[in-house]
Amino acid sequence: MLASSIAITSFPLLHFEDKASFALQCMEDYDIQHLPLVKEEYFVGLVNKEAVLNLAADQTLIHLADQLIRVGILGSMHFTAALNLFSKNELSLLPVLNEQQECTGVILQANLNDLLAKFLGVDHPGAIIVVSVSPYQYSLAELSRLVETNNAQISQLNTNFDEATGALIITIKLNKEEADLIIATLQRYNYQVLHYFGNTIMHNDIEDHYHHLMNYLDV
Repeated sequence: MLASSIAITSFPLLHFEDKASFALQCMEDYDIQHLPLVKEEYFVGLVNKEAVLNLAADQTLIHLADQLIRVGILGSMHFTAALNLFSKNELSLLPVLNEQQECTGVILQANLNDLLAKFLGVDHPGAIIVVSVSPYQYSLAELSRLVETNNAQISQLNTNFDEATGALIITIKLNKEEADLIIATLQRYNYQVLHYFGNTIMHNDIEDHYHHLMNYLDV
């Protein structure tokens, strides 16, 4: 999904000749901390609310020319590239630009969070398994085969490196809640299971013991 496809195009754009009072009112109306500033529709930078508050109400934004945050994302980039920009710059919104550096819209942090949740399928049921393996041993084909031999499928997969050990950390989400057999299979093939979230026979046994204890205490 491209950044341009999730851009909101109805957001106000600021100009150097706008007054501080106008910029603050726009930020209050939309409950945000930043707004794009453009010159003849070309993106110049982001105006920070904190900087605007240091101006007199009738001062124009030209006084903030050297305090603008020059961060934006090309509309042709994948939307996940916005995550890094939001995190590094502590933004409330991110301008979306075309190849000519015109501001065509913005991505809001709240909207990005919702989209990321859908992208990761967090609202779909399924067990999550986190495993560790040497990067040289990693094979997506093998991992899929091991899961599928237990009548399940991988619905989501993410990887990252453990900087301390150099191991590859793989997080997989399954299309089913029960994963005891899958965990056992992965362990037989030298995958170190770090974490598991879902229903297991062990989990069910714990629940059974708990209920037995509660019944005993009632007596």
